[in-house]
Amino acid sequence: MSLLQSSKKKDKRTILSGTCPDPKCQARLFFPAHGSVSIECTECGQRHEQRSLLDVEEVTDPDVVLHNLLRNALLGVTGAPKKGTELVKVLGLSNYHCKLLSPVLTRYGMDKQTGQAKLLRDMNQGEIFDCSLLGDRAFLIEPDHVSTMGYGKDRSGSLIYLHDTLEEVKKANSSRECLIPVHVDGDGHCLVHAVSRALVGRELFWHALRENLKQNFKQNLDRYKALFQDFIDAAEWEDIINECDPLFIPPEGVPLGLRNIHIFGLANVLHRPIILLDSLSGMRSSGDYSATFLPGLVAEEQCRGKDGKLNKPICIAWSSSSRNHYIPLVGIKNSVLPKLPARLLPKAWGIPQELIRKYIKLEPDGSCVIGGDRSLQDKYLMRLVNAMEEVFMEKHSIHPSLVADVHQYVYRRTGVIGIQPEEVTEAAKKSVMENRLHRCLICGALSELHVPPEWLVPGG
Repeated sequence: MSLLQSSKKKDKRTILSGTCPDPKCQARLFFPAHGSVSIECTECGQRHEQRSLLDVEEVTDPDVVLHNLLRNALLGVTGAPKKGTELVKVLGLSNYHCKLLSPVLTRYGMDKQTGQAKLLRDMNQGEIFDCSLLGDRAFLIEPDHVSTMGYGKDRSGSLIYLHDTLEEVKKANSSRECLIPVHVDGDGHCLVHAVSRALVGRELFWHALRENLKQNFKQNLDRYKALFQDFIDAAEWEDIINECDPLFIPPEGVPLGLRNIHIFGLANVLHRPIILLDSLSGMRSSGDYSATFLPGLVAEEQCRGKDGKLNKPICIAWSSSSRNHYIPLVGIKNSVLPKLPARLLPKAWGIPQELIRKYIKLEPDGSCVIGGDRSLQDKYLMRLVNAMEEVFMEKHSIHPSLVADVHQYVYRRTGVIGIQPEEVTEAAKKSVMENRLHRCLICGALSELHVPPEWLVPGG
């Protein structure tokens, strides 16, 4: 009989302890034996089933029990302090942490022998990362992470907005839920965040995607102009290219931002189709709220993986009727790959409809598989992140996880949003140098406090 089973027979006051199963967290958790079947980790903010906790045992030291019960009582919570979606950590990484490392990944790669970061140009791989290398990659979310706020299933209202569309997908997949709309932060980069998450599960390549997009438009401008001469005025292309820049900020009151022409560009950057879905009513309307964006400027043979098969499309969607926020739709790990039924496959955008069969492998019933099963392994991703953290530390003399905490606890908590990562990094460095940054030993939150040096002495 397991400890958890036997605990049901124990006194209701029995307290158990276990270790968070996230390898980068490993926090010790305390919880009542008769409580909820799932536990929210007080360190990383993830919710875990009791049975997935490591080294579960009964706590027999009354002082330990009292300390943890008092802590929860004083905090007025039964679980973790509420963290913003940008700070929820999976495998020790928050969204904001990944965003901070993204500019580093644009110009650095990882040496396979040493595991160390190296400039791409020193590895003869060009100045910036070639995003077409991710052309056959796809993220499949772990079933345990589907309900993780800020990482798993989107909670911005998209589940209601896309309900009918997702139901149609479900029906076409033997009534299985197999295509999940997942979270993306709304920080002005949601399109490239959505595409990056659909590719590797993290926001790590948002910066490289923007740089690739800008480069692709510049290098192929004559071809783009010729293709869209009836729809896009020649004078607009300067704005379209400027909008790709990672540091682009639209002029006040001007509704500029990444849109359909940029999704078409990204499909050509990645050498794979990108399918944009909407609510059923939106997809049936005359507006181009949904579309299939094909890599029509790339030769078909360049849109195949190492196995010789066509790169499978990735899928994104609008999250609401405002159509101002993109989210990715991804498959579930260890499950059947999702198929998009023929009735939901939107028309090709900007190029002839018959090219769909050239760039997408259609099943006999006209459906197509989304994403594929070539995922970047977590182990590799963590090695890559560790290598890029070293470069970030060298460049900025501060760890990105600390910058992420400063953004969460100092800026977001005080209502400051939209501040650029570079500014947060500099402010965090300054706070550390001036000894103004302090972490609460109970809840882990950061505060900026001006503490006189004499207070920080024994007996102070």
